Amino acid sequence: MGTEKLKPAPEALRPEPQEAIQHEDAALKTAFRYFSDVLLPYFGIQKKAVDLAATELVHLDVKKFYEDFNLVMEDKSWVHFEFQSKNEGLEGLKRFRIYEALASYQHKVSVTTYVLYSGRIKNPMTQFTEGVNTFKIVPVIMRRYDADQMIADLKRKQECKEKLTKEDMALLTICLLMEGKMPLKDRVKAAYQITKEAASAGQEELDKVETVLYVMADKFLESAEMDELREVIGMTRLGQMLVNRGIEQGIEQGIERGKLEIAQNLIGLLDDHTIAERTELPLKTVLELKEKKESEPMV
Repeated sequence: MGTEKLKPAPEALRPEPQEAIQHEDAALKTAFRYFSDVLLPYFGIQKKAVDLAATELVHLDVKKFYEDFNLVMEDKSWVHFEFQSKNEGLEGLKRFRIYEALASYQHKVSVTTYVLYSGRIKNPMTQFTEGVNTFKIVPVIMRRYDADQMIADLKRKQECKEKLTKEDMALLTICLLMEGKMPLKDRVKAAYQITKEAASAGQEELDKVETVLYVMADKFLESAEMDELREVIGMTRLGQMLVNRGIEQGIEQGIERGKLEIAQNLIGLLDDHTIAERTELPLKTVLELKEKKESEPMV
């Protein structure tokens, strides 16, 4: 699917997503790490990225600044991405100016800052002037892209037995940030159905797409919707990995509970250090159990 197929999204406002968990940045960084070659043209960036650039900048007062994502382009310049689900206005722009100036100074490169605005942000502040200098960012407004049409186009390609491209799969990773009438829950389900039937894509690529989708869904969907989603992805490789991880965590928690029970029963029979050695628990934990047991009223 080419970018020219996407039309401006409808103006209808969707409900505000739930309180933002800091998952969106991680998901977008993963998407950019693996799909930057097709996402950059989608955002109108024609230069080709050839490497990842540093995102941790150290200022003179040893204060660290953490940028969201940097790419080294083929002409040695950097493209700096920031991901914004809340419009910070002038304060945000001043912070981005610091990032850009420090990166340019320390690494001796030309830097262009793109800010990807998700959520309900439509007309963000994109520049400001102080003294004789004007700082500008390049805004990428996700509400201008229509997820409904993008998903419909991918389904149509699959129905026509057309092979999905890497660009097609990459767009699925950001479909929850786009505008559209389709509820977010249904959008995620449709995206997983597309990945399930995308036999032509490599398994490693599909795993990355499904993982980013899951993290995005965890940010925007309610708990009940996530429970329903887990049923949908149960037969995917990601679903199996989540099940296996849950089993592992359950075993670990069971072992830990067993150790605590044993230690509690040994208190008064053995010294604290011996209990710690036998149960492989920290001495501090054994002492806390002992204090708790001694404070309990005698029955």
